[in-house]
Amino acid sequence: MGSAEDVGADNPQMSENSPWHTMTIEETIKQMGLKNDHAKTGLSVDEAADRLIKFGANKMTEKVKKTLLQRIWHHINNVLVYVLITVAIVSLIQAVTVSDGQQKFTAWFQVALIVSVITLNTWIGIYQEGNAEKAADALKNMLSSEARVIRGGKEVMVPAENLVPGDVCLLGLGDKVPSDLRLISVSNLATGEAALTGEAVPIDKMTDAIPVEGGLDPEHVPLGDRKNMCYSATLVSVGSGVGIAISTGDFTQIGTINRLVNS
Repeated sequence: MGSAEDVGADNPQMSENSPWHTMTIEETIKQMGLKNDHAKTGLSVDEAADRLIKFGANKMTEKVKKTLLQRIWHHINNVLVYVLITVAIVSLIQAVTVSDGQQKFTAWFQVALIVSVITLNTWIGIYQEGNAEKAADALKNMLSSEARVIRGGKEVMVPAENLVPGDVCLLGLGDKVPSDLRLISVSNLATGEAALTGEAVPIDKMTDAIPVEGGLDPEHVPLGDRKNMCYSATLVSVGSGVGIAISTGDFTQIGTINRLVNS
């Protein structure tokens, strides 16, 4: 998948902001347009293929990497730098043409100072861009490579990139969660979500809808309190469970972080 725009503005993952954690299992299945027995049958192969076209691959957008010259140009191509360069050129001409020793020294000092400021600013910018790219690469390395799903009533392993919203995902001890999931069955399940929440202790999971107090925006419920959800790139620390994929790729919580890092 290229950018979010490549998938299209009509992508339901982009336009729909359903508070999945506040819904019951039945409401979740209905909201996604799935059958009542979906937990047992999962998507058919044809349905999964159609959804892959509609929603895009389950992977995060990779920012186009710039060459060193492109990075340098990006940081010097602005009005402020142009002004500084102009002042430096004027000072350089003055340093070459004047005969007074004090004025010559001052002019050369100005040239050196301006060149140093531009160089330092460019270096800092390139360094920060490099760190951002490393952070984005680290996020991609956190993703699962495979997913265990139910398709056509059978349990199969599929590449995680082919996972689509509506897939029934099976989770076991040590598994990486392949996408954002609304849990529909748990057995002593707990996941480590430190990468998202900073919570070092694994979070126990459940399937009940999360009640929201009157007047509170469901989206303001902290991720760590959405105990009926599992999130992409987190790790199953204890137990097992089953969940329905509700967001993939750039539209997962980890995908949102990736977009912010790349921007």
